[in-house]
Amino acid sequence: MDTKSKNRRFAVPVLIVLIVSISLALLTMADLYHKRENLHEDNYFQSSGFNRELETFAELVKKVHVDYADFTPGKLDEKTANELKKEHEETLRTIKEDNPLLDSIKRAKSEGDNERVAQLTEEYSQSLQENIAKATSHYQEQVNNRIAERDTEYEEQKNSLTLRSGSFKYYVTDKKNNKVYTNLAQEPTEWELARYARYTINLPNTNGDLESINRTYQLNQLSGIFYVPKEPDGYSQVHADALYYDSIRERLIGEFVLLTVTLLIIAFSFLYLRTGKPAEVPIVTKSMALFRLIPLDIRMGLLFVLGITYFLMLANLRFFFLPVDGEHIFTLAFVSLFTAYLLLQLLEARLMYKEPERFLQQWQKSIFARQRVLLQESYANRGMFFKVSTLFILTVMFGMSIGFGFVALIESSGSLLFFSFLYGMFYMIVVFPYSLRRLGLMNRIMQGASEMAGGNMNVTIQKVKKGKLSDLAHSLNNITKGLKHAVEEQMKSERMKSELITNVSHDLKTPLTSIINYVTLLKQENLTPEERKSYVDILDRKADRLRVLIDDLFDAAKMSSGAVELNIEQVNVASLLNQSIAEFSDKIEQSTLTFRVTTEQPKIVAPLDGKKTWRVFENLIGNALKYSMPNTRVLIHLAETQDDVILTFKNVSAYEIDFDAQELFERFKRADQSRNTEGSGLGLAIAKSIVELQGGRLSIDIDGDYFKVIVVFRKHA
Repeated sequence: MDTKSKNRRFAVPVLIVLIVSISLALLTMADLYHKRENLHEDNYFQSSGFNRELETFAELVKKVHVDYADFTPGKLDEKTANELKKEHEETLRTIKEDNPLLDSIKRAKSEGDNERVAQLTEEYSQSLQENIAKATSHYQEQVNNRIAERDTEYEEQKNSLTLRSGSFKYYVTDKKNNKVYTNLAQEPTEWELARYARYTINLPNTNGDLESINRTYQLNQLSGIFYVPKEPDGYSQVHADALYYDSIRERLIGEFVLLTVTLLIIAFSFLYLRTGKPAEVPIVTKSMALFRLIPLDIRMGLLFVLGITYFLMLANLRFFFLPVDGEHIFTLAFVSLFTAYLLLQLLEARLMYKEPERFLQQWQKSIFARQRVLLQESYANRGMFFKVSTLFILTVMFGMSIGFGFVALIESSGSLLFFSFLYGMFYMIVVFPYSLRRLGLMNRIMQGASEMAGGNMNVTIQKVKKGKLSDLAHSLNNITKGLKHAVEEQMKSERMKSELITNVSHDLKTPLTSIINYVTLLKQENLTPEERKSYVDILDRKADRLRVLIDDLFDAAKMSSGAVELNIEQVNVASLLNQSIAEFSDKIEQSTLTFRVTTEQPKIVAPLDGKKTWRVFENLIGNALKYSMPNTRVLIHLAETQDDVILTFKNVSAYEIDFDAQELFERFKRADQSRNTEGSGLGLAIAKSIVELQGGRLSIDIDGDYFKVIVVFRKHA
């Protein structure tokens, strides 16, 4: 007990440590993943930044030593000079040929106006000199600008190359011009490279990131070696960047150590909490109970959205930087809240996996499941669903038509106003009265149902010609009729129960009273032997009568409950009937009745229990002997069809039957209402139960005093 309470006491701190450790581990893994390329030694020299620096330096070497190989300060290169000269000559030609005064001089000559020709010629000469002077000045200005630009560009390229020479050393061979370009005293040897170079590369090479400079060097037949010295000459951006990349690598190694430590803490925390059952920690239990108030499908959606947010946040958060300040604490706490939420959901998912009924219970309370049930219930009656939906849509459209009407008035749109008015009239003439009629019927149904609930079974709901509400009203009216019939049947059942109790009491009390009286007489001492023997005989008959009544009562109870085992076999019904008649031969001879038995075939077979079927015949023959009018015939007929065996008993009743024939199947019911006969009133009930247990049926037909019993047995089980 002490160990359990101690585990429970430290469960919350350990749980907090676990959540923070998982958050820190995930942040560490995300940072390690994003900076995985920085884990390689000298990783800077595989970076795109270094490739850009190398490409820039190699391009500078090519420009300074190749492109500006023939550079002379203050002088244009031959190609540029020729281009500018050609442009100047074209300008001079245009000035001479495109002057509008030439056309005027031609017209004056054609008109023979020599004075006008002389004047225009002088103007043309003056204009030509001015334009040539301007074009020449512009040409000289272009030449000077190009020389200045070229001198400046050369100086910039040269200075840029000189500034980067502290970062790179090179030895390039120009095969086209048989020259060597280098900032070294001589071509470096393998030993010198191994000793002084931190990174070496030959150009051109197969590095895909240097495709542009490789192509340039190949076209200009340049090849050489470039390397980054271990120690720079002065300031070097390349060495500064390499130092930064090295610091990142050292930091990532430290993050690996941190990750290892946090994983160990997570493992130990899991082991500790596993023994302490974290799901039973009060703060966890309360948190999960709070979350369970949210429907399951909403929680699943939140889990999906927050899960994506969580991983995006881990991927983009900046956490590993110096110095450590409050931003680190805030970030870790924020991520830990997300982690705690996800852990709770994972714990809930685990519980649902182990106990599927938990998931089913929560899913049944979800919004989706409830809406689905509502939709199924509303869609169960498609006609009603579509009518309500149509009324809803038409009503929404009515509201929209009113809105369109106001818009039409503002915008003075006649067609829109006409449409709004037309739909409004349709709604008020057709839809609105229809809704009122259905609402009135619903009110009548509610009022009628209320009266029915109050016990008024004579209420009738007035219904319309058709519709589901009309069907509901019809069903409620039928319910009242059914309830009235049920009440009548219940009253009849209560009456029959009362008669049953009375009849049972009478039939059992009569022999029992006789037994008590004759036992009292036997106690007298002055009885003669003949009297004593007479009393004992009477007691024997009364006791046997009582035994028969009790046996019949138990048999009837067993038959009605179905707790009877049947031994089904192929029985010759004709033979069994003849044997039953033979058993009653003495009683038949003593009676005034005449039995006529006819069978269509000497052998009529059916799958029956022989003993139980014997009991049916015994009861039917006994009833005929007890209740038939004296000096009449009892007709017994046995026949068969393709599927059935049909036995018919016909006789004339000695008693008036002024009740329903089906009541004869009730227990203790007799045609002899005075109950003076020896019958128990259970014979027909027992016979009917036996026949029905064997898959047959027994029915009674009465026409006045003419009594007919029909027994049908199935020929096929």
